[in-house]
Amino acid sequence: MKLTIIAIAALLLVPVAPALAEDYSGTWTLEHSSDPGSVQLGLRYQKTTATGNQEWDESRSVPWSDLRGVTSADLDSNGVHKNFSVVRDAGSFQAEGSFSHGHGAGIWTFAPSSSFNEQLRRRGVGSASFEQQFALAMSGFQFSTLDELLTSGFQRPSAGDLVAMADHGVSDRYIQELRGLGLHPNSAQALIRMRDHGVGGSFAAAVMKAFPGTTVDELVKLRDHGVGTAYMQTFASLGYRVTAEDLIRLRDHGVTSTFVERLRSHGYTNLTVNDLIRLRDSGF
Repeated sequence: MKLTIIAIAALLLVPVAPALAEDYSGTWTLEHSSDPGSVQLGLRYQKTTATGNQEWDESRSVPWSDLRGVTSADLDSNGVHKNFSVVRDAGSFQAEGSFSHGHGAGIWTFAPSSSFNEQLRRRGVGSASFEQQFALAMSGFQFSTLDELLTSGFQRPSAGDLVAMADHGVSDRYIQELRGLGLHPNSAQALIRMRDHGVGGSFAAAVMKAFPGTTVDELVKLRDHGVGTAYMQTFASLGYRVTAEDLIRLRDHGVTSTFVERLRSHGYTNLTVNDLIRLRDSGF
């Protein structure tokens, strides 16, 4: 494995010493996925260093086409030992292990793609370190997603930006969900901000359905003020036709469904949003 890393480092004009600093290996699990044509893949990496523990544990549904050398029949076998690889744009995970009755487990070693940095440079991103390349492989980074971002006016990221996006949970699936809703954050920082503030794909979809044309900043603002899908649905079920700004004001003033129902039980019906806020502030 070390000889392979030395050859790749020389090819990419990256200093050899940093490449040799890590030999990434770990464990894997495999089982059936509910997604058609896919399998649930778990990859785990852990290492103890002088500065603390480094750990990466991910499990996701991936297409069978990402796996080379193993099939669904192997997974369902009565017991078979296989060598296979998990192929990603940044590199592959060379794996071996055993399969039996719908479950598989074993060990892997990371092999970086020799053409990865060249592909990054062609896109104006710049080279990734060996550590960054490993992180991008673990996150399932795809050039196709980066290409789509760049053609839509996305600010050209650095390799560090791509890793930061992965660290903050900005996956290819997340980006595709946002794009499918017509949302186009224009920088790595904007995507990270959305993820960090709890703007998930399902939340964004619910808001966009209720309030078409909602901007990225407005989505973040809603989440920052504690407005979730359940809170939105509460006022819809009570018969209120509110705006996103109304929901923020209601949430900030502590107006809940219980409060509204208590008012109604006292004969206060047909109250406006301003009425609800005024009564809540007065301590009713």
